[in-house]
Amino acid sequence: MNEVYEIGALLSRYFAAVDDKRLDADIVAETFTPDGRVVRPNGVALSGRDAILTGQTESFARFRATHHMITDLVADREGGTVRLRANLQAMHLWAHDPRELESYFVAGGVLRAVAVSTPDGWRLDELSHRPTWRAGAALAMMARRDG
Repeated sequence: MNEVYEIGALLSRYFAAVDDKRLDADIVAETFTPDGRVVRPNGVALSGRDAILTGQTESFARFRATHHMITDLVADREGGTVRLRANLQAMHLWAHDPRELESYFVAGGVLRAVAVSTPDGWRLDELSHRPTWRAGAALAMMARRDG
């Protein structure tokens, strides 16, 4: 299934932009449908490209660095829609103390996406992450915010 490769590349480009701190309107438009949704680990949804860009930019600003790794993509196609499941592991280095490299947390869980075929290529209609574990410093700080 060539679409699995294309959607996997779409996810990799999106998370690379997050990790490289270069998430912008063009990348969000190349990744999501106009009404696309990101469902955060705490269940809060960001709907629409503007909300995704604003919400994700604000959320990731609290980290000095992040590193997202996606593996084991499994896809099911139904017409012009692909439902994807993947494993996601992510490291987040807190920005509150730039001298402290031990101030981080790591999380792993299941990433789910619904991608649709558009005239411009595959776009995500929904992206969600359900963490199965977290470890590291200042987890309570994250829980108070948006997870």
